[in-house]
Amino acid sequence: MSRKERISREEAVSFLLTHIVVERGHTFEMNQLNLFHITNMATEAQQVLAREEEAIPHEVMEDIARRFIERETS
Repeated sequence: MSRKERISREEAVSFLLTHIVVERGHTFEMNQLNLFHITNMATEAQQVLAREEEAIPHEVMEDIARRFIERETS
């Protein structure tokens, strides 16, 4: 992890999956497309956290997860 990275992509993927499935109770099929989306969301979280020092990691990832859930349920 570089100096500017506040969270690794693996940590972000783990947090996102736990938050979506366990904390929010949202189920979805873990196929290649959704794995791609989750990986992209983790990368987005990394970029936001690297760019915005004041950003709180779990809040950034919860917001990203919320958008994923909304897209899945619409």
